[in-house]
Amino acid sequence: MESPRDGHARRYLGQVLAAVGRMGAALREAQSAIELAPDDPRAWSDLGRIHAQERRQADAIACFSRSVRLDARYADGWHNLGVALRQARDLGRAFEALKQALLIDSTRSDSYLALGNLLAEMEQIEDAVVCFERAAEHDPALSRARSRLAQELSQHGAVRRAESLFREALALDGSDVESWHGLGRILEDLGQAESAIACYSVALGLDPTRPLVLSHYLGLVREELDPAVLERAVKCLTNDSFSNESRALVGYGLAKYLDRRGNSEAAADAASMANKARRRHTGRLDRDALRARIDGLTESYSGDFFSNRRRWGIGNDQPVFIVGLPRSGTTLTEQILSAHPAIHGAGELPDLARLAVRSAASDAPPWTAAATLDANQTIESADAFLSALRRTAPRGVLRIIDKSPLNFFHLAYAALLFPGARVIHCVRDPRDTALSIWLENFTPEQHWATDFHDLAFYAGQYRRLMAHWHEVLPLSILDVRYEDTVADLEGQARRLIEFLSVPWDDRCLDFHRSGRAVQTPSRWQVRQPIYTRSVGRWKNYRDHLPELAEAFAGFEDGAHAV
Repeated sequence: MESPRDGHARRYLGQVLAAVGRMGAALREAQSAIELAPDDPRAWSDLGRIHAQERRQADAIACFSRSVRLDARYADGWHNLGVALRQARDLGRAFEALKQALLIDSTRSDSYLALGNLLAEMEQIEDAVVCFERAAEHDPALSRARSRLAQELSQHGAVRRAESLFREALALDGSDVESWHGLGRILEDLGQAESAIACYSVALGLDPTRPLVLSHYLGLVREELDPAVLERAVKCLTNDSFSNESRALVGYGLAKYLDRRGNSEAAADAASMANKARRRHTGRLDRDALRARIDGLTESYSGDFFSNRRRWGIGNDQPVFIVGLPRSGTTLTEQILSAHPAIHGAGELPDLARLAVRSAASDAPPWTAAATLDANQTIESADAFLSALRRTAPRGVLRIIDKSPLNFFHLAYAALLFPGARVIHCVRDPRDTALSIWLENFTPEQHWATDFHDLAFYAGQYRRLMAHWHEVLPLSILDVRYEDTVADLEGQARRLIEFLSVPWDDRCLDFHRSGRAVQTPSRWQVRQPIYTRSVGRWKNYRDHLPELAEAFAGFEDGAHAV
């Protein structure tokens, strides 16, 4: 059939061909449309979309740029340009392009959604949430807007609202794998294991190739696996044709499944393959950089530094910071305290670290953040952090907990903002801690989590920093050993409550009955009465992982961190 000589017709034909996957023919028709109508911004934008589908980002950006030069009021062109620039990691220009699309047409739900995704990447979370809300408002049928809004709200502790939004998204589009997966994660946080498994099963039925969904399913299911699912997991873990990150995700899930069934040897094998794949994907720990960071912190912040600034910040003693290595009992400690009606657990908030990073000069090391503040800035930052801390807290609580374990890096910053804050420092046998970390799917940025010798180095540097904070920080710090807590729950719970200066409440002993959401890997452990079987757990793996004991040979038995 002869192609039409009309530019509009060629343009539409190109779109149809692209929709059915005939990209070569689509490209030829789109280029012909340009030749017939070189001043039509829509033709340039359509050509750009084909380039974008073929991952030719530079060509796509050039076409979209041409379209908006031809018509500066062409909202589609600005939107497409913004999406392409974001994919090319030119986030500043992407922001301006998407903003321009919305200035032209303030009802564009797809532009609000794209801008929300961009702002979330840029860690401007409050603005991102507003964009997702507006996307849903302007297109009530847009399930993706609700799903993205739910994801962001979930990450900031608004779990019940997130659950509702995921369900709304699925009512609009029951084939949305991301929403089924997101709802499963929320139901896990709420302690509804069977319902979460059902969500993951639906998601895998829709798309069995999703490694993250398969990982979460494996990490939760208790009955013997369907042979087809087990075969799929083993194939992904052992086949070089799968990406390293996919292999890591599935390996961590499979290791949890095997560990839960008491097969330590097979769990160790699966976790070893997962961690090797993760290291290939992300690289190893930069020990020199970590050592330099701890050196910088210990050299920058002395007792005199804090004495000279003792009247800075705000006199609010509501914040409580629980810190320590992950898997050292931080979630258990928060759960015990949060059972008290006067104490709220806000979960693991990113805000202290985010504010600290923003406070540091762009050309200065991140550990200088506290040193660069002046008195007024400490008040402004404290107000900003309190807003985030109180986001999900009921009115009238005396204490609110931020349980971000790695906030031990930012305690100097916290001390300047809240000189009356309290710090609870959780410690545990380093071998049990290291094994639990090594078996867990931590974020790829945690390069130290995949190798026992790197874990031992990281633990040693963390100990060095905490010893320094004990010497110089003006904050009250209470050390709490996991082993002591599980051996004497009431004694340690009373010690914690006394440290926070609130009256005793017997509900702290029934922490496992709490219906609050728990968004950490320990979500299932803290929904059970206190138990001691995790003490000395590393011994179950001693014969299969000799490098664990070797790496921690220099750490004294018993695991006091300071």
